[in-house]
Amino acid sequence: MQGLKNILQTILTLAIILGITTTLYLYTSGYRLKKDDLNNIDLSQTGMISTKSLPESASVYLDGKLMTATNDTISAIEPGPHLLKIVKKGFVEWQKEIEIFPELVTDITAVLVSQSPRLDPLTNTGARKPSISPSLGKMAYFSTDKTDPGIWVIPLRGTLSLFKAAPTVAIEDTRFTKYSDGQKIEWSPDENKLLVEAKNKIFYLIDLTKNTAETTASPELVKKDWNLQIMEKRQEFVDKLDIPAEIKKIALSDAAKWSPDEKKFLFTSQTGQTIDYKVYNMEDPLPVGEKVETLVFTTNVKDPQPAITWYSDSFHLILTEGDVVGAKKGNISLIRIDGTNKTEIYSNTLMDNEVYSSPDGEKVIILTSFKSGEQTDLYTVSIR
Repeated sequence: MQGLKNILQTILTLAIILGITTTLYLYTSGYRLKKDDLNNIDLSQTGMISTKSLPESASVYLDGKLMTATNDTISAIEPGPHLLKIVKKGFVEWQKEIEIFPELVTDITAVLVSQSPRLDPLTNTGARKPSISPSLGKMAYFSTDKTDPGIWVIPLRGTLSLFKAAPTVAIEDTRFTKYSDGQKIEWSPDENKLLVEAKNKIFYLIDLTKNTAETTASPELVKKDWNLQIMEKRQEFVDKLDIPAEIKKIALSDAAKWSPDEKKFLFTSQTGQTIDYKVYNMEDPLPVGEKVETLVFTTNVKDPQPAITWYSDSFHLILTEGDVVGAKKGNISLIRIDGTNKTEIYSNTLMDNEVYSSPDGEKVIILTSFKSGEQTDLYTVSIR
């Protein structure tokens, strides 16, 4: 009798342990008990949202209900569409309809834009025709600085206050060559050289490691070699992907504008009188909730087209709209690659429609002047 009692106790203990283990497993896997309209109780799968924001400590609302603060996870969410809203005092409200999937965690990072962005000077000795390096880590520009006119390079990485970064002279003007009067600067893929177009279609190859310059009679060959280096790397990446041949062709064409992480590209397609701006995402695996191809926005063929550069996180684009060339004014906005949360950053005087992201995404860099007829300089506009 005692032996039978011990066996029953053992079986009961094992059953309890098994029940607890199963319950914990189902709970952590997203299963919840749900009562329907007829009071029937069913076991249903749920999903989760991991919310982050830049900056942190923002309030998170799900379907209008305050749930938590970033950075945190919301669990036991019924699968299907939900409205997520992230709010922080002093910043533009962020919201997006997201799809929740059973047993999966949807990662959301909201880039919040300040209601009152701050402008800081990045240069103060004049700047023209800026060009950012492939890694976003450096910027080259022409300067007519009274002491050291020529081509300058400023580092953008490794400092919280970009305007305190110290620019250096890559090559100084000489008695015979005014590099500062140049028309265009292009970076080599390894960021060690610059191809500079001067007046009268003369080209110089600047070696940044030696601070030397030499003329080149074959700039197109230099560009072709640099482009080949980039395309070989992209070709190797694309060939490994199971994507349509047509998409591969677009990805490796001049029409594709690749993201900083080299896993997405922006392209356009025209149908009748409209132009679709789309992003193709080649990440593998694709993040939960993201689509392979997304429509960012559509324009009319007859309308002025925006200038577009990638934001540093590779999930947003920087748009410059307006008559920058004619009116010297423009509007700068940040927009997610799925077309949501288009937020104005700056609307005022602009001297160039190319706007760039700092490596950390804290600021965008513009070329402007706040005095009529005065020199133009680079400024940073703080997003947060």
